[in-house]
Amino acid sequence: MSFYALAVYCATVFVLVAAQDLELPVQTCKRDASDYTSCLRLAMQEAWPNFVAGIPKLDLPPLDPYFLEYQHTEYETGDLRADVTVKNVNIYGLSKITFLAVRPHHSDNAFRLEVDLELPKMLIEGNFKANGAYGALQIGGEGSFNISLEDIKDTWFMEGPVANDIWTLEHFRLTPEIGKMTVWFSDMFNGNEQLNNIALNFVNENWPSLYREMLPFLSKNLDDYLTEVANRIFSKVSFSKTFP
Repeated sequence: MSFYALAVYCATVFVLVAAQDLELPVQTCKRDASDYTSCLRLAMQEAWPNFVAGIPKLDLPPLDPYFLEYQHTEYETGDLRADVTVKNVNIYGLSKITFLAVRPHHSDNAFRLEVDLELPKMLIEGNFKANGAYGALQIGGEGSFNISLEDIKDTWFMEGPVANDIWTLEHFRLTPEIGKMTVWFSDMFNGNEQLNNIALNFVNENWPSLYREMLPFLSKNLDDYLTEVANRIFSKVSFSKTFP
């Protein structure tokens, strides 16, 4: 849940920064300049507060808190099988993102961009409905939840061919690293409070291994979604003007 939302705002922000035909206070960076990579990083960092506040004319809502009305996901990875729906989710903390480095890779007919970033804290809260199983343990219930994340580090990997002055992404990969995670949910087992508390203790004691187990599934779904979203916008943007 949290990584989907994080990826959505990251993709949106990068595309808006890149679109040179928009009248935005974003510095233009020349690829033949000696400070090209540092210029790109600084341009993204300086423009970020404008995007956090929201840009109504571009249908970009405020990003802190970021509101997600509805999301449905089917997980099937390792021992976990789950059908999860979340509603009325608020995500706090995205205004504190820091861009650490930007690495563009140009070739004659392709382009790859890598962006390192970090986020000190993020809080996600909302409502859920879930059905499924973890091994032999059956899951089924609905209620409220919150997830606290700390020391988040990630690298975006965006790559694809360039033809007719258009960059077409083939992949937009994310693999977030989390320093600390605390999870709470109100009723994952149809009113069985004792089982719910046992599950909470298990998740909070074992979240690193659970996260590692789910990460390939999450990354694949994020890649598919973000590649499609980014291409809908980059198909309308001149590559040579975006990266002069």
